[in-house]
Amino acid sequence: MTNPLDQPLENDISAELRERKAGFGKTTIVLGVAVLAIVAFVGGVFVQKSFGAGETPTRQNTAGRQFPGGNGGTPPSGAQQRPNGGGRGTIGTIDHVDGTTVYVKTQNGQVVKVSTSDSTKVEISSEGKLADLKAGQQVVVQGQAGSDGTVTGQTITQRPATG
Repeated sequence: MTNPLDQPLENDISAELRERKAGFGKTTIVLGVAVLAIVAFVGGVFVQKSFGAGETPTRQNTAGRQFPGGNGGTPPSGAQQRPNGGGRGTIGTIDHVDGTTVYVKTQNGQVVKVSTSDSTKVEISSEGKLADLKAGQQVVVQGQAGSDGTVTGQTITQRPATG
């Protein structure tokens, strides 16, 4: 038996290399595109960290800093919060009071029905009663919005008159 390594090569490797096409194979192109996409993504992350917003704006419980009431409030948009129960209340002007229900007109003109109970606090520079609320007064209502848009008032705070 003869050793295959002892026999001369029939094919010239140099000739085979010359015959090979010049250019890139499919695998090389796919890997190059993948590397380029990864580099672009990582570069975008670094650019965002360097030049992007320092803080993501969030709705925070204001704890009485900007809105009266001591335990939070709603943004000054005046719009009723989401009726799916996610809102904390509304800001607006008292349209009218009917028994234990207060109707608040928001800045966008929508009238929000606010139901109250014996546990609803009414604050007018100091604690007050529902009878102390009059049409035309600015109020902040804190409570939970129901599916029909009615807010169950936990606290109604009269805002100081502006102007």
